[in-house]
Amino acid sequence: MTRRGRGGRTGQRPRLLYNALVRTLTRLQSALALTTLLALPAYAEGVSGQVSLMSNYVWRGISESNGNPALQGSVTASGPVGLYARAFLTTLDYRGAHERADFTGGIRDMTPSGLGFNAGATAYRFDVSSLNFEETFLRLRFGPLSAGVYHDWQHGNTYLEAGYRVRLGSGFGLMLHAGHTSGDTVASYDDYGVGFTKSWHSFSAGVFVTAIDHHVISGLHGTQVALVLTKAW
Repeated sequence: MTRRGRGGRTGQRPRLLYNALVRTLTRLQSALALTTLLALPAYAEGVSGQVSLMSNYVWRGISESNGNPALQGSVTASGPVGLYARAFLTTLDYRGAHERADFTGGIRDMTPSGLGFNAGATAYRFDVSSLNFEETFLRLRFGPLSAGVYHDWQHGNTYLEAGYRVRLGSGFGLMLHAGHTSGDTVASYDDYGVGFTKSWHSFSAGVFVTAIDHHVISGLHGTQVALVLTKAW
């Protein structure tokens, strides 16, 4: 029988503390998103929403509708001091799942210098529960430039993104996007995208082209094209 020395037990302590911290942060992410979603409507200063129909649902460079059309809807309640809550629902065809609901709670505002920020947490819920996860995020915007970081504490995955959005006049717009996925339970890859949009009244339409650089993601790699029609209210 081998006796475990004190050094072995001591070496395990940082890992145990890290695991406990991750579990706590994961619970806090879910609690923040769901609590804000439930509580904020009572104090909401405004409610908005939108419905979208698209030929292909592409999320972080990967088609989550398997190249098929998807229907989406969202409702956002805005409260005092920049607090907001958002519920989002989409159809999909991804790893056996056909629906996903996102519940987001956070705070957003803009500094006097024009720097906008958006920080919060999102709980992603699929109709296949093994796919569920949570993220905390921070997004920054200054003029046409934007950047964001999203982290899943439970699985150790991170997504970084940068974007550029500009109005071209007469309701037309141009969007450029770059993202990077990495972590303990996902393959590392980069995604790139460009989109052209046209808005009129409460409607908007766009065509978006996205590509990723990782060929190992079987059946999900390559260039994705999506046509999107959105009605806002």
